[in-house]
Amino acid sequence: MGQTDSKKKLGRFELRVSEDDQDVAYLRLPSHPGETCKMSKSIRLAELMGSYTGPDVVLDFDQDGVLVGIEILA
Repeated sequence: MGQTDSKKKLGRFELRVSEDDQDVAYLRLPSHPGETCKMSKSIRLAELMGSYTGPDVVLDFDQDGVLVGIEILA
């Protein structure tokens, strides 16, 4: 399987699992512009939902406030 293990393309969604840490993954949404994207804001799911107790999930927004990616830290 090789490189496809750490990078899986699902239609216009793209899931990347960190090669350094298998407990870290990043889901690029179709709205993600690519490698040069500058995130203007990142919000942890736990900040939005005080009672959330799952893995650390970070929502990334671009400069226009569009959700472009989701980082998951297990």
